[in-house]
Amino acid sequence: MKSVVVLLCLVALAAAAPRSVQSKYGFPSGRVVGGVDALPGEFPSIVSIQRVILVVSAHVCGGSVLSNFWVLTAAHCITESPPTANFQIWAGSHDLSATEATRQVVSVASSTVHPDYLGGVNPTDIAVMRLASPLTFTARVQPIVLPASGSIPTGASTLAGWGSTGGTIPTTSNILQKVTKPLITYAECEAAAGAGSPLGPTNICTGPLTGGVSACSGDSGGPLFSIQGGQQVQIGIVSWGWIPCGTVGFPSVYVGVSHYLDWIQANTQ
Repeated sequence: MKSVVVLLCLVALAAAAPRSVQSKYGFPSGRVVGGVDALPGEFPSIVSIQRVILVVSAHVCGGSVLSNFWVLTAAHCITESPPTANFQIWAGSHDLSATEATRQVVSVASSTVHPDYLGGVNPTDIAVMRLASPLTFTARVQPIVLPASGSIPTGASTLAGWGSTGGTIPTTSNILQKVTKPLITYAECEAAAGAGSPLGPTNICTGPLTGGVSACSGDSGGPLFSIQGGQQVQIGIVSWGWIPCGTVGFPSVYVGVSHYLDWIQANTQ
């Protein structure tokens, strides 16, 4: 996550500038823009990654349950946190401001970032977290279903997260949000992103390019789902986008999970 100072500078710059300058990307520490409240337990694989400094914890990213001991997220959620920070996973949550009987809080023992990740926004913005103790699977806590290797998703997708609702000053949501978004082709995404963007062929992108619907800060690391055979299949990891979130003409960009299945398998035993 970017620092608060950088976030405010980027937001202020983007709000006042024309499109050529407005193309500032990255989701600094991040409600889904244009979304609605999810139902309790609707996305049992999603987790809130909480950064803990001293005795204070705060939501910084989303993630998803791979197994009892492992969580999938974005690399920048780890690398852009202060070195003194520790992490907790809140699984089974819906309202982060409430005391929930369904919530399981587990400390993170270690993290592994993809070796090709170069920092900032990058196509290999993927990491796994090893938990200090195992999650207990319940109706509200379940592992994600992964896509077929190398598959290219099409059609509609569903984004879930506790990130910002957007605007000049991001406003976060305590209630898990969801929104249905169209997937766009890589060619469409590349044309919208323009020259010099950090887009890569292992990324996948969502519209709509008409604006008003987007992932935003705090959604980073969280899952993008495709419904396949009645199952929620995680096809993407929220990685980056443009500020202000939901700007007309710009997509949201995700790590394409199908391209990293071997790496995930090798690093989660």
